[in-house]
Amino acid sequence: MPPKKKKGKKKGKKGDAGELSVKDKYTKTLQEVDSLKHELETRTELARRSDARANDLKLKVSEWEDVVASEKEEKLDISADMVRQYKTMQSTMALRIHLLETNLAHMQVQLDTTKTKLEETEAEKSELQKKYDDTVEKMEREMRDMEQKYEGILVEAMDAVAGKLEQAQSRWNNTCQLVQLRNIDKLREFGLPNLEL
Repeated sequence: MPPKKKKGKKKGKKGDAGELSVKDKYTKTLQEVDSLKHELETRTELARRSDARANDLKLKVSEWEDVVASEKEEKLDISADMVRQYKTMQSTMALRIHLLETNLAHMQVQLDTTKTKLEETEAEKSELQKKYDDTVEKMEREMRDMEQKYEGILVEAMDAVAGKLEQAQSRWNNTCQLVQLRNIDKLREFGLPNLEL
C-alpha cells in the first residue's frame, strides 16, 4: 500500500482562492436556492400569465370560431335561400315563357284564321260588289228602256186624253149653247127680251 498523505497543511490554509468554507458554501447555496426560487416564481408568474393569456386567446379564438361558424351558417342559409329563390324564379319564368309561347301560338292561329276569313270576306265583297254593279247597270238600262216605253205610252195617252177633252169641250160648248138658248127663250117668256147672257 502506498503511504497516506498528511492533510494537516491543507486544513490550515483558509485563504485558498480555489476552495470555500462550508459556511460560505452554505450561504452561496442558500443564495443560489433563493435565486432559483425567485427565478422559479418569476417563471411561474410568467407561465401563469402565459396560461391566462393563452386561455384568453383560446376564448377569443373560440368566440371567433363561433362567429365564423355563425357567419358561415348564415351565408349558407342566405346562399340556400338565394338558390331556392333563383330556382323558384327560374320555374316561374319558365312557366311564364311557356304560357306566353302558348298564347303566341294561339294568337298566331287566330291571326291566320282571321286573315283567311278576311281574304274570303274581301273576295265575297268584291264578288257582291260586281254583282251589285251589274245589277244596278242592268236596272238602269231597264229603267231607261221603261222610261222610253212609258214616255211613248204617256204621250199616246195624253194625246188620247187631249182628243177626248177636245171632243168633250166641243160637246160641252154645244150643250152650253143649247142651254143658253133655252134660258133666253124662258127669259123672253117672262118678258125680258132684251136681256143678254
